[in-house]
Amino acid sequence: MILVSVMLFGIFSLSPAISSLMNNVIIRSTGRISTVAYARSGSAKDIQVAVDQVAVAGDIGNVYIPAGTFNFVEAAESWMTVNVSAGVNLFGALTERDANGQVIEWRTVLVMPFEAPEDSIFFHITGEQNPDRPFRFSDIKLVGYREFNSSSTTRYDGIEIEDVINFRVDHCYLRNVCGNGITSTVGAYGSYGQKEYGKTYTCGLIDHCKLVNNPGHVEWAIANCTVSYGVRTDRGSWSEEWEDDISKVLGHYTSYTVFIEDCYFEKWRHCVASNHGAHYVFRHNTIKNDFGLGSLDAHGWAYISEGRVLVGTRAMEIYENELLDPVGQSEGVLDLIYFRGGGGVVFNNTVTGYTQFVSLGQEASDDVSKCQIHDVYIWNNSLPAGCKEINVYYGDKNPIEEGVDYFRHAPDIFNYEPYPYPHPLTIEATP
Repeated sequence: MILVSVMLFGIFSLSPAISSLMNNVIIRSTGRISTVAYARSGSAKDIQVAVDQVAVAGDIGNVYIPAGTFNFVEAAESWMTVNVSAGVNLFGALTERDANGQVIEWRTVLVMPFEAPEDSIFFHITGEQNPDRPFRFSDIKLVGYREFNSSSTTRYDGIEIEDVINFRVDHCYLRNVCGNGITSTVGAYGSYGQKEYGKTYTCGLIDHCKLVNNPGHVEWAIANCTVSYGVRTDRGSWSEEWEDDISKVLGHYTSYTVFIEDCYFEKWRHCVASNHGAHYVFRHNTIKNDFGLGSLDAHGWAYISEGRVLVGTRAMEIYENELLDPVGQSEGVLDLIYFRGGGGVVFNNTVTGYTQFVSLGQEASDDVSKCQIHDVYIWNNSLPAGCKEINVYYGDKNPIEEGVDYFRHAPDIFNYEPYPYPHPLTIEATP
């Protein structure tokens, strides 16, 4: 009896601690402890506190941001970026979604209430290229200052992701975040730390997101623009890795591939831009009311520096999209797709309003010929009357020839099949 009484007393005396523990820790089937933390509000300070709590408890887990509209940083305070390590996921309040999985209304809204400094960032996520530490950012709306002051010309970024394998940004809204909305890159601008030079990997998925600006100003010189890129993806700012066999890239989810699917874009200098060995897949999206200055872009810069071959974009895959009605600020020419190097496929897209569909050009120096235009396949797209299907420029630098470098049909020298849709990362576990 005494022994039983002591055991019962011990259990009941520990029950508050057990309850507290069960509210904050989930034991997954892997046996890894996953910590759950709840931000007190949507302020950067409160979110960072919750992120740090997870980090202290083991660096694996979820942070939940409550419903409401919050000033990310108060006007009297200095701007603050929330820094997150891969393995810590961020969730807003669960949204209601329509039959197509699109958000009807966001419940967690984070606002920039004042003119933050140029190139300010809401969230910066870093990893160690570890597949056991993915990252997810979901059900959050970010609102930039231009929402409240249309004359603002400052550009600031939404979400920057570095060195993360299997990231997912989903069901989010980036509105008037006028710099780069979502950036996925590796070792930005050469900051590799202890990583081997050029051995750089970031891959993942952006799905069911809206990236929208109010009217801004765009032109060729990006320094003179008030709007940058909806999504920017790089394999690494000094990457020298390049897969010569494009059949091992197209249709695959590699360690440096970014998928963008079921998203909506409006009014960007480029809705997507890439460089430095990147491979991106743009499918089942809508672009509408864009500026028509190369809405989908592949930078082709490639050159030799200090004995290293620094590469441009490896490949784009653009298919099953609606690309509609640009508003135009580019001298009457409304350009949709720029291949400035590398290769890719473009098929089954519906286009209205644009005057040039695909433009092919050479940016790589002649001593990096592998990065120049090659293996571009274009077929079965619905174009408006008067829209030029293929425009070749920089042809005098190194000729771009039909039947050699680009083709008006599906690949016939290798078996191309699109990667499964929807992307497997969309299989949701209960957050």
